[in-house]
Amino acid sequence: MHDSALRLYQAASQIKDVSGQSAVARLLGESPQNMKNWEVRGVSKAGALKAEELIGCSAAWVLTGDGQATTGRGTRPRRTPPSTGSAVSVPRLANTASMGGGSDMAPEDVLVGNLTLSPAWIGRTLRGLSTPDNLRFIHAYGDSMEPTFLDGDVLLVDAGVRTLEVDGVYVLGAQNRLFIKRVRQRLDGAYEISSDNPTVKTVDVLDGQHAVEILGKVIWIWNGRKI
Repeated sequence: MHDSALRLYQAASQIKDVSGQSAVARLLGESPQNMKNWEVRGVSKAGALKAEELIGCSAAWVLTGDGQATTGRGTRPRRTPPSTGSAVSVPRLANTASMGGGSDMAPEDVLVGNLTLSPAWIGRTLRGLSTPDNLRFIHAYGDSMEPTFLDGDVLLVDAGVRTLEVDGVYVLGAQNRLFIKRVRQRLDGAYEISSDNPTVKTVDVLDGQHAVEILGKVIWIWNGRKI
């Protein structure tokens, strides 16, 4: 197991009732597959920053083993939205994602208010959702995904999707930037990243040479159009 993953599990074990891969995955809002990737390749920078916020361990220590193991701030409460029988409160993030050249990724999610959804609407509309607690709204800008969605649309994202299992539109993290792109699997097994706008000639292939993190799958478009 990678040393950074061992340090992450060591820090998480200090929290009551948190032990093992599944418990740590639930605490951090990560998929079991993503945890397995960290065990082999090492914890990602975004994952270490999330652990620093939610567990209280130093991100630098998790990644490199250098410095103090803890930040001195102690364990923080989880940021997952509360779910009730009558409504699901979905965080709206200050992070934005570009449909073009990418936007800077904040070191952590910044909540700027919640939007409330009906559980009946979620169950009727959002098929295949990982869990309502993983829903996030994110603001998108740029024109490279037109006509699927437009500059200024707010997207509903299933942040529990951290692996590419079906073709679709995903929020991707790469080079400390956020992107919204369509991802599809080619016949040769490789994954192709592209834009929906036919005038934008942007096509990349995930071939393992670049570190790309799957941060969620776009499942609904919330837009405001004048009529």
